[in-house]
Amino acid sequence: MSGRVLEGSKVQNIPNVSLGDFFFNSADKFADKKCQINASTDRSESFASVKLRSTRVALEMRKRGITSQDVVVLSAKITLDVSIPILASFYLGAKVANLDPSFSLRQTTHLLSLVSPKMIFVEEASVGLIEQALKNLNLEAVVVVFGESPNHSKFSDFDKFHLNETEFKPSKVDVGETGLILFSSGTTGLPKAICHSHYSFLHLLFSFYESDANFEVLLSFTSFYWLSAMMFLAASFIVGGCRVICSTMEAERVFQAIEKYKVTLMFLAPVLSYKLTNFTKHGDYDTSSLSGIVFGGTSVSTAQFCKFSTVFNHSNIVVCYGQTEVGVVSMFNLRTDEGLIRSKTGSSGKITSGYAVKIVDLEGDKVLGPNQKGEIRVKTDSVMKGYYKTDSSFVFDNEGFIKTGDVGYYDDDECLYIVERIKEMFKYCSWHVVPTLLEGVLLEHPAVKDAVVFGFPCSEEEGEVPTACVILEEASTADEKDVEEFVAERVSDKEKLRGGVFFVREILRTPSGKLMRKEIRDTFVNSSKQIK
Repeated sequence: MSGRVLEGSKVQNIPNVSLGDFFFNSADKFADKKCQINASTDRSESFASVKLRSTRVALEMRKRGITSQDVVVLSAKITLDVSIPILASFYLGAKVANLDPSFSLRQTTHLLSLVSPKMIFVEEASVGLIEQALKNLNLEAVVVVFGESPNHSKFSDFDKFHLNETEFKPSKVDVGETGLILFSSGTTGLPKAICHSHYSFLHLLFSFYESDANFEVLLSFTSFYWLSAMMFLAASFIVGGCRVICSTMEAERVFQAIEKYKVTLMFLAPVLSYKLTNFTKHGDYDTSSLSGIVFGGTSVSTAQFCKFSTVFNHSNIVVCYGQTEVGVVSMFNLRTDEGLIRSKTGSSGKITSGYAVKIVDLEGDKVLGPNQKGEIRVKTDSVMKGYYKTDSSFVFDNEGFIKTGDVGYYDDDECLYIVERIKEMFKYCSWHVVPTLLEGVLLEHPAVKDAVVFGFPCSEEEGEVPTACVILEEASTADEKDVEEFVAERVSDKEKLRGGVFFVREILRTPSGKLMRKEIRDTFVNSSKQIK
């Protein structure tokens, strides 16, 4: 069957303004509405308060020399304060780059080396981490601490009255210039600094907005290191919606927040969903306000999707597909695609407005047709400007489509399915083995709490044998053989875990829940463990 390019409709009503103007003007428009609530303390503030505080911080940053040529970094868990310097930086036209405070010193040092920030806002607990990373790089930057610090400026020194604060206006900048720097997840190598212009970020934001999700009350858990957190922040400024902040992912607190604040939309990494489905008292809470739940970042097994749908039976639940380089490529419409959502379990939906997608043969550039697996390639105005101060031409093909490195296909109804990362697939006896499919099977075992599958080098003839590291539930009495047999009964012969099952206490993941498969595999292969 001949191949074709799938295209979403054109994105409507994208404002041709800088990110500074977008946030500043929206805060004016929705001044009296609640902008954000801290679920832990029940403290809240209005859009007017957010605008005033971010204006004050911008004035202090300008006083200390920050301009549109500078990079400003944040490293902190989400609180009511953390979004303020992000907006302030946008007002000044500065480039914003966010870290996650849970990163190791090695990771933090590498990310700072990519962007060389002039100013860093950091939570009190991570000051030592940032100091050591800067020392390792011989890099000077102004450090501003959320909290107390004897050696550095405090955020409270920035969030204070300025004489000319009422006359302040955002700096004028070219909307094609870099406004936001995000980092690739680093699951298959060192992270890269991904540059989005003011326009490309607003394009991907309004493309997501056309999914018809209810943005009135938003709930997410990740730090601003992740694109999803930045999108939820910006989406609330489109409609005057309120962000509910949960800095920790505790099941009971999540259900309490949904009920108390009438949350309408929640974004969740699939790995976090198990905490909610394992919470036995979920029926004690009213979650009927939650019209939509969006999974993203990794795949979710069919069994877990069904469990989650039972717990949140009032919600339309969708799995979106995207990359930091391009935004949300596919997702079902939460209002009009209800029938497809229920009948296409496992699909990441239709191509989003403003995107074009083609599936290309893994051995060449032939465009494939329905139900044929190949690399997903994407063209969109939401595409990144490139990697910060690094050549990015290698990620584009000769038609301007970005090479995602993901394997997938679309069905006869043009619904997209994601199979695996090209770099994470491996071959056993010339058979492509897809780790995520086997992990989904493992997670169906009642004794398995978490799992990762990878290929262990065997012989030149056989290639790599499927191997699994597994974390068991605390009360489990299952043994390795039991888990191996469970999988063997549910997969093809070449997908059996011939490399064995190894019980471990920890499985490395990024803060958003993505498996660090390459690091796990390399550590395992280089260790003293032997294949059975």
